Amino acid sequence: MTVRGTAVWPHILVVGAGGLAVAWVTTLLWRRLDGLGTGAYDLGFFQQVIWNVRSTGAWASSFHNGSFLGLHFSPILIGPAAVQGLLGADARFLSLLHALGIGAMVPATFLFLRVAFRPSPWAATMATAIAIGLPIWAAMQGVIRSDFHPELVGVVLALLAGWAGLTGRSRTMWLFAMVALTTREDVAYAIAVVGLVTAVRGRGRMPTHGRALVLVSIAWVIIVFAGLMPWLRDGLPSDTARYYRWLGDGTSILTAPFRLPDRIAGALTRQESMFVVAGMCVALVGLPLLRPRWLLLIVPPLAALLLSGHPPQAAVILQYPLILMIPLLAAGAMGGRRALAIAGQARRWRRRTRRRTGSPAGDRPWMRSASPLVFALVVTPAVVGAWVQGSIPPFVANDTVFLDRPAAIDPLRAIAANVPFDAPLVTDEGLVTPLAARPVIRRLTGSGRPSAQAYVIIDRLAWSPSAISAQQRDRILAGLQSSDRPRLADDGRFVLWGPRPVGVTP
Repeated sequence: MTVRGTAVWPHILVVGAGGLAVAWVTTLLWRRLDGLGTGAYDLGFFQQVIWNVRSTGAWASSFHNGSFLGLHFSPILIGPAAVQGLLGADARFLSLLHALGIGAMVPATFLFLRVAFRPSPWAATMATAIAIGLPIWAAMQGVIRSDFHPELVGVVLALLAGWAGLTGRSRTMWLFAMVALTTREDVAYAIAVVGLVTAVRGRGRMPTHGRALVLVSIAWVIIVFAGLMPWLRDGLPSDTARYYRWLGDGTSILTAPFRLPDRIAGALTRQESMFVVAGMCVALVGLPLLRPRWLLLIVPPLAALLLSGHPPQAAVILQYPLILMIPLLAAGAMGGRRALAIAGQARRWRRRTRRRTGSPAGDRPWMRSASPLVFALVVTPAVVGAWVQGSIPPFVANDTVFLDRPAAIDPLRAIAANVPFDAPLVTDEGLVTPLAARPVIRRLTGSGRPSAQAYVIIDRLAWSPSAISAQQRDRILAGLQSSDRPRLADDGRFVLWGPRPVGVTP
């Protein structure tokens, strides 16, 4: 079926796949949150920041000293804060936004790739096959597990800016790009890549706009990284600075390749990280490999990930593959243009051969019969890669148990109602996110023994993110049970301890 010469089936598939992704991810994340299986980082962290922005106007959190904007420049969070002011402070809303971001990646990728692949008659087929497979990429399954990150919206907006740039919509391109820059500071690289694509493939005045977008992105990085964020930190060190401390401090980082050649070489060649990147290339049917110069755009962000001392970042898991999405999709778009151009040449050769031999044309029926084959060949690697590298649903083996945990948010909140709102609260890892909408909340294993003034809530079905955390929790729990803290409530699962009596020392 077509409308004004445009096939409708790609749009139906894309919208359907995006809608299914939203429903699938929302169900998974809400079920995990209801079962108290969600970690404090990062959903609880963002929930408290957003609650503070809405309630006090301060970009503050119990998890970070100083302004949150000095850690990650994400002023777009004002939007979720305003909506939560109307709907109530519930972390489920952030999980829904995350699911909507995953779903929106499908049509955004389709629009960007389809216009990049044109004028090939298979442009829509190729773009559809890649886009509908994206939510089950192994790397995207890790993004889903990360619960909520505003840079996901930035990637979606960057793709839409690329689509607008390639279709001659300059104002729309600038609008999407400017909003994307407010999602997080490193999204500027994605916008610069989009500007470069527009500069090379745009028509009319769009190459000029593309070059200007690249310059604006570079200026934005300099202003935000070198000016705004240090000013907002007000002398406090960045939490992320410790990720690269092993390379040296200040300008000594420039000499790290000469001082630490073996360690740097080892970091840049991590097999498990390269396996993730290879899986993303496979899901793109190897198209980025057809344009190696464009594939080089992945080198700067990938090197930044691999050189990090933060294990998930160096392993390119959870939300960290997002920074690679735009350069990979840009390289895939350029590689796809080349592949489709070769296919077009083969089709024209076949047509000339038929004319010389006097065979009937029949080109359109041949194209219709080839489209399902092209579609299957393109979408299959994404499915196979997701099955080999990850798991469906997107949780590793020890995470799937969270889907079977009993829902317990309501009884937890009933216990927490006994805690004065402005009192410091210390609680187990999985309880932080549902209770994050308060001035002071900390993880039980995040800062040693709870302070004397803090209330403490313990979950008898608690889980720990690591063996070390589990041992630390056991030690803290033993100290609580032998202390003189009053036990204020106990419903069989949750236990609430009050502060130490005044005048009693530990």
